[in-house]
Amino acid sequence: MATLKYYNGSAWTPVADGTAFNYYNGSAWTNPTKVQYYDGSNWQTAWQKSDPVKYTFVANRSKYFRHTTGSWGSSPSAASLRTGAWNVDSGGGTYSNSTYVGVFGFSTESGGQTLAQVLATRPYVTSAAPTAGGSAENSIKLRRQTPTYTGYGSAYGTWYLGKYTGETTDGTPDADDCNQTGKITKTLASGSPLTAGGYLTYTPSVSEMQVLADHMDTNPVWITNKNSIANIKANGGFTNTEYVVFYGTGETTPPTLTLTLDYVAP
Repeated sequence: MATLKYYNGSAWTPVADGTAFNYYNGSAWTNPTKVQYYDGSNWQTAWQKSDPVKYTFVANRSKYFRHTTGSWGSSPSAASLRTGAWNVDSGGGTYSNSTYVGVFGFSTESGGQTLAQVLATRPYVTSAAPTAGGSAENSIKLRRQTPTYTGYGSAYGTWYLGKYTGETTDGTPDADDCNQTGKITKTLASGSPLTAGGYLTYTPSVSEMQVLADHMDTNPVWITNKNSIANIKANGGFTNTEYVVFYGTGETTPPTLTLTLDYVAP
């Protein structure tokens, strides 16, 4: 395939796909979407602005809370992520607690760039295959902890994930910071449960991930099994099948965010 090149004074050098190429349209220098040439029978692309790249980020902060407690939790660790509630004691008595909510965020990828830096260069989530090869992926993945005390044996049900408008550095958490706009869901049937050491993986649509990505460049997300702030705050003697503990920042398998990003909108 032909490529667009420029003469640097000593040799012809390829112009990489992306944003480096501009042309003068008569009134201003413009960065086109693509450059094509006619090979005698068809128009062929020699250069294009689109240059999808896949990035993976590891969570750099994580905590959990429940509304009835009003503070960040610390068991089995301050960095762990918990969801659901288990309000029955070994003697058959009941507690009256609200559900657990995990809060976590992302920063730097393996190449050393922050999520904010990457999005500033390539602001659009895409399903187009990366230029370097392989397939596109847009996902958020959490791994359930393996010790037996980490919750409901074979967990199933629905876990919600959305934009948290506070921070893990806040002195106290706030259920009202669990923004419900643009939240996504992951549902597991009882026949395909989340067992110890298993992964809970969200694979939202491109548009859904775009909403979350634009938030996650500087802010964390929340995860729980309740679908409204009122239900997150509600307490009672209930037990949830989504009652589990996930690994957090600095633990065996922290949450990961994988994004395929491009210069141009899909």
